[in-house]
Amino acid sequence: MEPGDLSFYTVPVNFDTLTRLLERLGSESYNIYQVAAELFLIGLLINWCAGVLHGTRGTRLLRGLLIVLIAATLIVRVLAEQLGWARLELLYRYFIIGMAFVALVAFQPELRRALIRAGEMRFMRRVLPRGKLISSLVESAGYLSRNRYGAIVAIQRDVGLANWAEHGTQLNAEVSANLLKTIFFPNSALHDLGVIIRGNRILAGGCQFPVAESGEVDASLGSRHRAAVGLSAESDALVLVVSEETGTLSLADGGKLTRFLALDDLEEELELRLAGHFVTYGRRKRVRTLSDMWRVMRRLLVVVPLTLVIWFLADQASLIPAKGVEVELNITHDNSLHVDLETPPLFKLDVSGPRREIDALRVAASEHALKLEWPLPMPYARPGRPRLEEEELRSIIEGLPGLKTRGIFVDEVSPNDFEFAVDKVVALMVPVRADTGPLRVEDVHFTPEQVQVWLRQGDVNQFRASEDELFIEANLEERLIGERRNQVLDFSGVVLAPHIGTVELLRVEPTAVSVRLRVVAERVQKRLENIRVLLAVSPQILERYEIEIADANEWLLELEVEGDETVVNALHPQDVEALVSLTSDQAVPSAEIRSMEVTVNLPDGVTLVRASPQVRFRLVPREGSTP
Repeated sequence: MEPGDLSFYTVPVNFDTLTRLLERLGSESYNIYQVAAELFLIGLLINWCAGVLHGTRGTRLLRGLLIVLIAATLIVRVLAEQLGWARLELLYRYFIIGMAFVALVAFQPELRRALIRAGEMRFMRRVLPRGKLISSLVESAGYLSRNRYGAIVAIQRDVGLANWAEHGTQLNAEVSANLLKTIFFPNSALHDLGVIIRGNRILAGGCQFPVAESGEVDASLGSRHRAAVGLSAESDALVLVVSEETGTLSLADGGKLTRFLALDDLEEELELRLAGHFVTYGRRKRVRTLSDMWRVMRRLLVVVPLTLVIWFLADQASLIPAKGVEVELNITHDNSLHVDLETPPLFKLDVSGPRREIDALRVAASEHALKLEWPLPMPYARPGRPRLEEEELRSIIEGLPGLKTRGIFVDEVSPNDFEFAVDKVVALMVPVRADTGPLRVEDVHFTPEQVQVWLRQGDVNQFRASEDELFIEANLEERLIGERRNQVLDFSGVVLAPHIGTVELLRVEPTAVSVRLRVVAERVQKRLENIRVLLAVSPQILERYEIEIADANEWLLELEVEGDETVVNALHPQDVEALVSLTSDQAVPSAEIRSMEVTVNLPDGVTLVRASPQVRFRLVPREGSTP
């Protein structure tokens, strides 16, 4: 499942997912103030929904729906992921869609109630002129309670009640205690149904109110109380109820019923609720505060976990993938180490993360590979050849600042392994030698005479094993072209070679030197032809063996020689002696052709450009000779 295809029912939930979330929260891709604002808004919405559902049958429906979803999710996840039951997972997705339609039907009353309350403008709530209204309600309620005349009076606040008033008898009369007593007097035409009051006027009588479900109120209560709860749940009306059987006074507000009110309590409740706030005094204040605190705690125990879960699911579903992002891994380390890369440190990554950071990553890597620095940690920072396998390599790249600070995670890396060599760096002082090309120089003096070079420990060990002299060359060949012979010359800023022999140096300090020298002569090369190879052999050997030559042309040599110009130019083929000496201990007959190196004798100051040639022959015993 690609992260970009995630939805609320396919989000993977495991320890790795939670760990990645915590790491992302600590990265620059998440603004803590933005996250706090999102959590606050989600919490407000959940709290509002909880308030709408509280005390209604929707609470039980929601609880049952959650139990079914959680159980189904756990079962499907286990079977689909562990056993690979893909068809069951597909059916589960359709099951989720079906449950959504079932929820729309089952929660239709609650959704209607929520939409009604969503239209409430509480910040523009009017303060009702309640003095005469409350006194009329309290007086009439006392009369009706004493005589056990049933009554139900709805007092409109912000949400209009015209939908229920229009089906009753329109009165539009000023509120008075006598009028309310008359309406609810037994056997009057309007006494069985409800009265709606708006402001200080009775809007209508004989109104049929919506009845709450039996599960939302005490089963022992009658139809008036159920109607009062139903109307207060679907609007913000405050409903006064007088029980016909017991004369008990009750108030329904927000779908909740407060019973057994005395007249003094009723007056106080009406004052407070119609004023839009709760302030109580004395003992009742303390009891109500503790009750409210417990109610708030219970609400928080529901709202906070749901807020975190919904935000988490939304966060996971908002992650998107990016495939084939090219990155270049730059390994950094201290000066005591050197890292040789066996393969180019270029990788292609499949990553996932927040959309904004993924888009920024794509832009950064669109023209050239994104450069990431990896400070070489222990145990890699020691001589050896570490090899990073796929999981280890993925974890290392994922933890680099260029990705971690963006909240981006690596899902796959290609190539999926990486090998490099780590060696210690050794500093040595080595002398400087002049590279003068074909020129011979004398009286050479360098300033400084020695320089410091840095090499790999392995290269130093090779030099020590071969016992070769360590020196670094200063290239003077180009600077000496055209210079006069036997004249003292001074040069500055002569660049030193970055290598000793075939070994590349890691660093040279200083990189250039000054030099004083004198050019003696130029070294030139010359080809000498038709130099005959002589065979030096004792007469005894010739008596016993016949020398059979493999190729006569090999005994006529062409030699490349090198030396001072005057000596080489005066040199002729007859001045060169080439011979092969065959001693008695070497005079061993053999059916196979043997090879022997030719000894070439040259004047002083002249050398061969190439190695000495060889000739081939074999010894064949003479007939009748004694071996």
